[in-house]
Amino acid sequence: MAKIILICPEPIRTQIQGIGIRFIEMARHLATFHDVSIWTPNQDVAQHYDIATTPLPDQEGFNTIITTTDIIITHGHISEWYFNMLKTTQQSNQPWLIVDLYDPFLIENLQYTLELGTSIFYRDRDLLFAQLKYGDFFLTSSDIQRMFYIGILTGIGRLVPELYHNDPTLRSLIDTVPFGVTPITCQELNKMHHNIKGTIHGITHKDIVIFFGGVYDWYDPLLLINICDKLFKQISNLKIIFSINPNQETTPQGVFKSVMEIAKEHQWINKNIFFIPWFNYEKRFEYLKDVDIAICLHKPTIEMELSLRTRVLDYMNVGIATIATEGGEASHILKKADAGILIPYKDADSLYKAIINLITSEALRRKLGDNGKNWIQNNMRWEQTLKPLIDFCHTHQKRRTIQKELSLPLNKALLQHKTTKPSIAHVCQYWKTHGSRQTIKKILFHISQSL
Repeated sequence: MAKIILICPEPIRTQIQGIGIRFIEMARHLATFHDVSIWTPNQDVAQHYDIATTPLPDQEGFNTIITTTDIIITHGHISEWYFNMLKTTQQSNQPWLIVDLYDPFLIENLQYTLELGTSIFYRDRDLLFAQLKYGDFFLTSSDIQRMFYIGILTGIGRLVPELYHNDPTLRSLIDTVPFGVTPITCQELNKMHHNIKGTIHGITHKDIVIFFGGVYDWYDPLLLINICDKLFKQISNLKIIFSINPNQETTPQGVFKSVMEIAKEHQWINKNIFFIPWFNYEKRFEYLKDVDIAICLHKPTIEMELSLRTRVLDYMNVGIATIATEGGEASHILKKADAGILIPYKDADSLYKAIINLITSEALRRKLGDNGKNWIQNNMRWEQTLKPLIDFCHTHQKRRTIQKELSLPLNKALLQHKTTKPSIAHVCQYWKTHGSRQTIKKILFHISQSL
């Protein structure tokens, strides 16, 4: 049994977003075998997820806890806090570091550089490089994302011939760990309360509900908004739902504000378009059971190619037919499962036709929904998607300690920004592993650093 701490970059409250959900599920599944807890950046911590969850400790508390910790799992910007805290500790054997790269924050935040300045990009880039330098194991959301990070790992020196020959797949260093689902049955859904139809004022059980959900600036909800007038005139009982982001203080709201302004201008709010609070994770099925059609539209960016739209997996799990923009891992999954309709970017006519087809054909909605439900529950349950992480934590003590020695820039001394002089024993051991040429290069490197 290992002592594992997950340092979550997002607040753990009753209303949690994608990364918070991912960390809760990672903790839950690891806790079956290990002593697991979560550190979170907020003080108002939700304690009903069956996992010990506490706010980030102060320096003294950190120093005490870290000495008995075997594995740290971190993600995104909270890693910067971890690295800074680690610099003051006197512990020689630091915990194994697992870096979750699921959310490509470096690429996502490019969207905000026009608004927030380019310094955010350079800070994100430095942090990502630090994560890739100091991490022992890396998690990605898809194979294309994994190859993206392998390219960077190669560029910073993590990939060397010895590491490749020890593991030609590199999966001992970086593996694909997608988002997962907790399967839900039709019987379980039928027993749940309705939290949209007959509950939200203005939406009845006879209405057709389209769910868009939360809006981020790389999404394209305006394509849907721009055909709303035409849709509402043809389908009088059509209702569209957007979710209000629970962490607006850290998430720019430019596109969301545009959607709300247009809805106000046309007097659609609480009549045809509804903005509802972000629902609690544990109650998400009580909302999604009332959704007839889900829509996930995005812009054609590199972010789209590297990200997995976690909401689409929940739609499939509940059996909701989904309309999505072509491109990206989520659309690949929808196509593979035959669970939705894919449309070209900015193609308003295709979006309109897809919506009308699904509204007028309950049989088509049911067919696509059933296809998605069957595929996702057979292929992407949490215990399946988290297997590489669980396996690593089971075997971390047996892992080759040579792994870090195979990557020259990863000497722990770099964390303190200083170069240490190698001992004779270290040089001899290094020579046995790497040979004469690489050893000479290493010695010359140390000489150059001391000049």
